[in-house]
Amino acid sequence: MRFDYLIAGGGLQAGLLVLALRHRQPTARIALIERAEKLGGNHTWSFHEADVPTTAWPVIQSLITASWPAYRVRFPGLQRIVRSPYHSILSDQFDAVIRVAVERQGSLLRQGAEVASLTVNRVTLTDGTEFNGRCVIDARGSTVVTEPCGWQTFLGLEVELDSPWPDELPTIMDATVPQDDGYRFVYVLPLSPTRVLIEETYFADSPTLNPDHLRERVGDYLRAAGFKTWRVLREESGVLPMPWSGRTPTPAAPLRTGAAGGWFHPATGYSFPVALRLALAVAAVEPEQATHAATSLARRLGWRLRFARSLNRLLFRAVRPANRWRVFRRLYRSLPDTTLARFYSLEFTAADAARILVGQPPPIDPIRLITRPEVWSCPPLPR
Repeated sequence: MRFDYLIAGGGLQAGLLVLALRHRQPTARIALIERAEKLGGNHTWSFHEADVPTTAWPVIQSLITASWPAYRVRFPGLQRIVRSPYHSILSDQFDAVIRVAVERQGSLLRQGAEVASLTVNRVTLTDGTEFNGRCVIDARGSTVVTEPCGWQTFLGLEVELDSPWPDELPTIMDATVPQDDGYRFVYVLPLSPTRVLIEETYFADSPTLNPDHLRERVGDYLRAAGFKTWRVLREESGVLPMPWSGRTPTPAAPLRTGAAGGWFHPATGYSFPVALRLALAVAAVEPEQATHAATSLARRLGWRLRFARSLNRLLFRAVRPANRWRVFRRLYRSLPDTTLARFYSLEFTAADAARILVGQPPPIDPIRLITRPEVWSCPPLPR
């Protein structure tokens, strides 16, 4: 059978592609090929409401596991509620929704299958099975990093508590904890009154992750909040690149997505806003035009992605690790809710970018400015 779309990989980008295609091209013949037995793995994806174009809500609404009307940030000397709705997707719900969306007449979900090779219109599995299609999309992701970067490392425990968590809103940055190994903060999602995901997160110079140490720190955070016992329901961890150089997406056929293709927010680690926009762009055209649609999107996002990488250069190359939290406190102290929302969604304007740079200077180390001349490069604005 010849398919309209062959999608290798079953993660976030692949799932968003399936949903966008079902919305715009309901009769499209889709083959989704994933090596694992569960789509989406073991992940939590979160996003701000402004990350979703108004017309795209019907595409992603069924994925949402939990929603909140606002979120908190905490820093020494600053606590703030950002009046921007926040949403999370858990991988169990993701698996159920995408599985139903794929399995229609003329489409195929193939799991437990390893891709050996792929070309513009063919995917070959390690067992020799071949699939042919009008458009091949490589959404398998990659852990190979070839460009200079910092790292976002995290470990989270989803726990069931004996009594309700004291805050109904999520805290996406609690930097009142002791600072070490770069910028450290705790991320808290109250998924129900007694079910909470707590993540230890670092913007660090090294990709090293010590699970035992981070589990203990999550326990310390729970004990500091007044809890003595809890039951661990799930654990997730990750190491994400935060590059300060390299190229923005340069689409070619077959289209490569995710971090491997440059389709993520370099300065935050959030993949949802860019992944959704790419899925919408691909679904709006015929299969043979997918790469052209991705190229147009990459051109529109290009200066914003370059600006975000330049911010990483300043953070990781010009600011001492112990002072990095001050950069984020400065942003949350000075930027209004609407500007923050546009920054997270990669829809910020040149005026927003200028506002991020001006005002109280960040805690730049003059020694680093002298010894690392590349940090002098000005974050690029649109020409």
